[in-house]
Amino acid sequence: MKTLTFKILPKGTNLTKVGRAKKALTVKWKKQTAKMPENRINGYQIRYSLKSSMKQSKMVRVKGYKKSSAKIRKLQAKKKYYLQIRTYMTVGKKTYYSKWSAKKNAITK
Repeated sequence: MKTLTFKILPKGTNLTKVGRAKKALTVKWKKQTAKMPENRINGYQIRYSLKSSMKQSKMVRVKGYKKSSAKIRKLQAKKKYYLQIRTYMTVGKKTYYSKWSAKKNAITK
């Protein structure tokens, strides 16, 4: 009998644009699609922080692989925020994440 072990890593994505709004940011990314249901991701996770080290960051989960933007509300006015995104996939009760994207920053109005 042979046992195979493999690691499930969903394909990642990158932030393309961060739009400014009053006490909010609109985040856009390159959406991921796949023809095979086994390869499909379940959604995206965005983290944002006032610190470039991403310490004390907050998370926003966007369900659905077809989505390509989200609005983050209730932020502080005229502050610089750092943002990152990653994809996730749920198999049974376990959730698998891709690597975090490169950081982007934006200042709220």
